[in-house]
Amino acid sequence: MRKAAALKNRSGILLLDVAASLTIIAFLIWIFGGIIGTLSRNAKETALHYGLNNLRLSLNLYKMLHGSYPRDLRELLHSTIVLTQSERILFGEKFLFSLAMDKQGNAIDPFGNQFIYDFQKGVVGSQTKGYESW
Repeated sequence: MRKAAALKNRSGILLLDVAASLTIIAFLIWIFGGIIGTLSRNAKETALHYGLNNLRLSLNLYKMLHGSYPRDLRELLHSTIVLTQSERILFGEKFLFSLAMDKQGNAIDPFGNQFIYDFQKGVVGSQTKGYESW
């Protein structure tokens, strides 16, 4: 009889240990999940900031070389800068070469949304909610 009672006690303690362990593990996952989500959002914001700066600089360079802004961002993405001296090419590269694009070839921001572009003013921005005024 004593063995049966002792075995019953052990199984109760074991169940309590498992429940406590699962609770602690769930709490840690919740905490680290929030931290990882915040870090991910911060990284995307930083990438958006630098991406917009690169686009704006490239648009200004394009205008300096061609006299006007490109009609759309695809034209900018597929154009190259060619600098020559005495018919010798000094430099020849694309305006932008590390910008993410969707399946249609449109430039997208780190959040997966297309950039907004006004070719008459040369203004580029993001469509991502909360970042439109960047």
